[in-house]
Amino acid sequence: MNKLVKSFKQFLNNEEGMAAVEYALVVAIMAIAISAAWQLLAGGISGTFTQVISLLSGGTGTGG
Repeated sequence: MNKLVKSFKQFLNNEEGMAAVEYALVVAIMAIAISAAWQLLAGGISGTFTQVISLLSGGTGTGG
């Protein structure tokens, strides 16, 4: 039983796998941030492209 407790404590103190976990957290946070930014900017980008398409196809647009 003592050997099992000692092995478990060594497992908890082992930090070799921490880098992979930290990288996974960074990637997850970046994915959330990119998704949020995409949702915030999507309407403006869509409106700009619509305006450009309208101007290129001979529409009057709203620019000056």
